[in-house]
Amino acid sequence: MKLRASIPKTIESGTQREITVEETWDRVSPHLRRVGITRLADITGLDYVGVPVYSAIVPRSNDSISVYGGKGFRPIDAKVSAVMEAIERYSAWLPVRPDLVASLDELVSVGETVLRPDEINLELARDYRDDGPISWVRGWDLLNEEPVLVPQDGAVYQARLHEQPCYRITTTNGLASGNSLEEAVCHALCELVERDSMTLAELVSNYLPQILEQDGHLGASAFSVVDELRGRHPHVEPGSLPSAAQYMLEKFDKAGVEVRLLDITSDLGIPSFFAATSEDIGDGTSQGHGGYGTHPNAEVAVARALSECAQGRAVDVQALREDISLPGADVSKYELHVRRSASVDTSSWAWKSASHTVRFDQVPHHPSGDVRADLDLLLGRLRAAGAGQVVVVDLSPPQIPVSVVRVICPILESWATDYCRIGSRAQRVWSEAVRSLAEAPIAP
Repeated sequence: MKLRASIPKTIESGTQREITVEETWDRVSPHLRRVGITRLADITGLDYVGVPVYSAIVPRSNDSISVYGGKGFRPIDAKVSAVMEAIERYSAWLPVRPDLVASLDELVSVGETVLRPDEINLELARDYRDDGPISWVRGWDLLNEEPVLVPQDGAVYQARLHEQPCYRITTTNGLASGNSLEEAVCHALCELVERDSMTLAELVSNYLPQILEQDGHLGASAFSVVDELRGRHPHVEPGSLPSAAQYMLEKFDKAGVEVRLLDITSDLGIPSFFAATSEDIGDGTSQGHGGYGTHPNAEVAVARALSECAQGRAVDVQALREDISLPGADVSKYELHVRRSASVDTSSWAWKSASHTVRFDQVPHHPSGDVRADLDLLLGRLRAAGAGQVVVVDLSPPQIPVSVVRVICPILESWATDYCRIGSRAQRVWSEAVRSLAEAPIAP
């Protein structure tokens, strides 16, 4: 897999791509029928915030859902975003001929370079065995610059009934599209880092403090430790945001919707944000909505978090996505990330008093004018954090001028979105946080 040495960016309306959004639309619009898109709906007006949101409707999708969303600063940004998400899912569902059918044991015995099924941070299927034959596809390891065999179940997003699956579920984590291979890989890496940041922040700044407060056995001075844990992911001062993010935030303010914005950047140092709103907009809708954003450029990351939060509100009111439950409904643990909330937990980190705040200019920020520079930064940070592999599987659809990839980085976490498995990185961060409590006095 050959990546270009330089890909200058076109920077506009909060996006940083290889070409303009209008050029992307000109490329993809002739192919809507091939993807199965029958309608593009502007659903911005379903909510009163006013951040542009679009839906791409694919009635005959093989996916678990048939409605895909997009958001952005302008209607054209949101429309193209929705189309690109539909193309991602379409591409991941296309039939893939395995490059090899063999057991892990067989491949290891002949010296093949493989990504082991248990190295992907998903829960293994109950009946999976290392000596059982499965399908494999070839990927490319960006860190070691070598081909590697990947379990097909971990690369595609489809149900295959002819063999025992490797995993309990399939997810779209690390599945991304772009105007080029490099752009798609960069998008996928940002998503992987985002899910990792979400998981670490949830565990350390939300779940652990809640457990400690509910337990009641810690002395009064230990509450300063709880405060410190929450402070590791502080609230961002709204007045310090750059103009583009201020523009979005003003839309929420004018609609009377309070936004909490938190810095969830991890030790990787890639800017990551969480935006949350709470409002009663009807019995059938969720009482809380959230959005996340990660990008080397902090201005892009925060805009993504705010626009995704707005998208969640409009999609909720639209009520077309098949995976959205009724508020308070019982769902499997794998669907918790899309469950509508019947109430907002005011004891959670987003809604606690902001005792720790940070100015936007204090958040890591890595602006660049080149997609390859972003890609090199992401890969360098992952290597420094101990990543041994970053594997790309090219899933680009034939006859459509879009690149689609699945990127897998075994060390990164995704528990906050799939509630599937907590990996070694999250276990280490949790253990370090617990050890920080060792000197806290125990209540008599």
